Amino acid sequence: MKRILALCLAAGLWACAAAPALRVEKDFSFPAVSNAQQVKVAVFRACAKQGWKCSPVTPDSAEAAFARDGRQVWVDIAYSPRSYAIVYKHSTGLHDTQKGQDVLIDPIYNRWVKRLSAQIDKELQKINQAGLQAPSQGV
Repeated sequence: MKRILALCLAAGLWACAAAPALRVEKDFSFPAVSNAQQVKVAVFRACAKQGWKCSPVTPDSAEAAFARDGRQVWVDIAYSPRSYAIVYKHSTGLHDTQKGQDVLIDPIYNRWVKRLSAQIDKELQKINQAGLQAPSQGV
């Protein structure tokens, strides 16, 4: 009986700690970022720097996976010349549950995705700076 009570208590505490899975949708305006290929480069560099494994799916999307401490998550990343989106796909070990249209998940997922998004922003800024500093091509 004590074991059942302990499991119920643990499940209840987890339910309080669960958060809606973060969905990142970012629009940006960098003058030197003018095509989806540049955004793809930023996404793949950011994934590599943050420890995500990224694979192309279509010319304007990728799937990325991240694993730590026995937990793993997969996201879809779509990109265009002026935006990108990171959307939860599925996970193991993060106790995800469907609640209506939302997915409730361990809050660590949201931290991982926020770090990935911040790194993508940094990579886009680097590409923009490099493009703005490139010598103009005159005749």
